[in-house]
Amino acid sequence: MGLNGLTTPLKSSRTLHDGLILTASGVIILLIALYMDAFEMLASWAATYEAWELDEVLFTVLVISVGIGIFTFRRWTDLNREVRMRILAEERLKLAIQGGELGIWDWDMATGKVTVHSITDAWNGDTFREEMIPAAEIETRVHPEDSPVLLQRMGEVTSKNEPFYESECRVPGKDGTWRWVHIRGKVMSRGEGGRPVRVAGILRDITDAKLAQDALAEANKKSTLLSSITRHDVINQICVIAAYAHFLSDELPASGQQGEYLRRILTATGAIQDQIAFMQDYRSMGAGSPVYCCVSTVVERAYQNASPCDIGITISTGTLEVFADPMFEKVFFNLVDNTIRHGDGATRIQVSFHEEGGTGVIVYEDDGAGIPISQKEKIFDRGFGRNSGLGLFLVREILGITGMTIRETGTEGKGVRFEVLVPAGKYRTDQD
Repeated sequence: MGLNGLTTPLKSSRTLHDGLILTASGVIILLIALYMDAFEMLASWAATYEAWELDEVLFTVLVISVGIGIFTFRRWTDLNREVRMRILAEERLKLAIQGGELGIWDWDMATGKVTVHSITDAWNGDTFREEMIPAAEIETRVHPEDSPVLLQRMGEVTSKNEPFYESECRVPGKDGTWRWVHIRGKVMSRGEGGRPVRVAGILRDITDAKLAQDALAEANKKSTLLSSITRHDVINQICVIAAYAHFLSDELPASGQQGEYLRRILTATGAIQDQIAFMQDYRSMGAGSPVYCCVSTVVERAYQNASPCDIGITISTGTLEVFADPMFEKVFFNLVDNTIRHGDGATRIQVSFHEEGGTGVIVYEDDGAGIPISQKEKIFDRGFGRNSGLGLFLVREILGITGMTIRETGTEGKGVRFEVLVPAGKYRTDQD
């Protein structure tokens, strides 16, 4: 069985070979004619209307036949080689498709036919066979809930000139169950006006992956619920401990050993509360799909949610949007909180944006005390710092989800300067 569209081109040098053979044959005939004085005989025949002798005619025909035979043999050799190469290429393609458990499809928009070669349980069972389906009938071959999305993606290829086609849908298997199939293709040729006329690609059975994904989502849902309940109960008990510790501090003298014990209890309960809050934030990372966020809006909201302070802020990022995790606001909340807690003497925060060699750079600055050179990398380590040491560690983790990085390039005594590096293709402005 042949696969539609599978061809192996002839060698580009074959035309040259054929030309050389014909030229060589002509030269041989010319030399023989000269040797036999054929030109003199031809001139004599033309003058006296006499015909060539039979032996000269037969010899000439014989020489021409030899040349044609050599030419035919070479053509047959090339064609035979081409057939073998096509058979070998087809066999390799078939083995690769079977090994990858894939199917292939070819959508000819001129005829409205979709040719499917499938080896999966989806559509055609588990044998490698060909089926030609009218495009208008595709809707009847998929699950009713999936057909609108499938038809929408098919329409986008034809109406919006989308280069790629990709979708997931359920199709009936030979055992009567619904099987999930991932379909991917590409526009292979276009007609007038750039409209696609042929789209081809692969289909792959992803039922097992879908089942595993659903099971994982359900397990994650239960784990999240249990974690939320446990965290809520622990926070309640911590609040009880902190409340009783405050009650005791009102009754006991601030000085002395007992007062020191109470201060340590309150410090420990505060640290536990910070750890629990960090656990909640860290668990939320990656829970939602990354989206484009307006940086100025995110920074303004983070600034408003931070502890009240007299530090002003200037945001000059314009309409910049970056592709980031939904927790992107936490990045600037922690940076502002870091300025409030550690930026001794800080009166102003500045957030700006510029580009460096195709990379976007979001700059966060304040005019506080700054960070010593020896600590510029350590501040991002988990547990480093005067408080919980989790804020800047969380910042780096959130940014890393979408490939962003952060570094500190400020000067000690002149304030901090955090630079968030955004990879090309993951930020956009009005100019884009």
